[in-house]
Amino acid sequence: MTMTASARGYLVHAYTASTLVVFSYGLMWLLEGHFRLTLLAMAVTIVIDATDGALARHFRVKETAPAIDGELLDNIVDFLSYVVLPLLFAVHANLLLPPLPLWLALVLLASVFGFSRSTAKLASEAAFVGFPSYWNIVVLYWYLWGTPPLFNTVMLVILAVLVFVPWRFLYISRLLVGRLQHVTLATLWGALCLWLLWLEPSLWRSTLLYASLSYPLYYSFCSWQQNLNASQHFVDA
Repeated sequence: MTMTASARGYLVHAYTASTLVVFSYGLMWLLEGHFRLTLLAMAVTIVIDATDGALARHFRVKETAPAIDGELLDNIVDFLSYVVLPLLFAVHANLLLPPLPLWLALVLLASVFGFSRSTAKLASEAAFVGFPSYWNIVVLYWYLWGTPPLFNTVMLVILAVLVFVPWRFLYISRLLVGRLQHVTLATLWGALCLWLLWLEPSLWRSTLLYASLSYPLYYSFCSWQQNLNASQHFVDA
C-alpha cells in the first residue's frame, strides 16, 4: 500500500469528521437564535453523510486507513448531527410540550439503541431497520409548517417507538436499482426545502411546501414496497 493511498483513506475519515465543524457552527447559531442558519448547518451534515460512505468504499478505507474505525466514527458524528442538534433545536424553537426532559430522554434512548443495534443497517439489502433517526428532517418540517407543539410531541413519541419496530426504510446510498433516481430527487427536495427557509409566508410558499412533501411520501412508498418484498421472500422461503 502506498503512502498516497493511505493519505487518501485518512482524508476520507477527516471528511466524515468535518461534520463536527458544521455541528459546532450549527450549535453556535442555535444558541444565538439563528434558526434558519442552524437548519442550513443540518442540511450540510446530511450532504456529508450522504457522500462519505461512497468515498470510503471507493478509497477502501478499511484497508488504507485501518487505524480509524470508519463505521464507529460515522455513528458518532451522525448521532450528534441527526439526533442531538435537532433535539436542541426543538427545545430552543419551542416546538415541544413540557416536560422537555422526558421527550429528550425518550428520543436519546431510542436513538442510542437504534445506532448501536447490530441489525440497524442491512447494507446488502439497502435497508435501515426501524426509524433511522431522521430527526433533522422532522424538525425542519415542524419549523416550516409551524405545527403546534402537541402535534410535534405526539409525532416524536410515535417516531421514537418506530425505532424499535422492524420496519424497513430505504438505505439510498446502498441501492442497486434506482439509486440515481433517489439521489436526484433527494437533492432537488433538499434544495427546495432550503429555498423555503428563506421565503416569506405567502400562497406561493404554501404551495411549494405542499410540493416538498412529494419526495418524503415517495420515499415512504418505496420503503413500504421494500417491506412487502421482504415479507414475500420470507413467505416464499
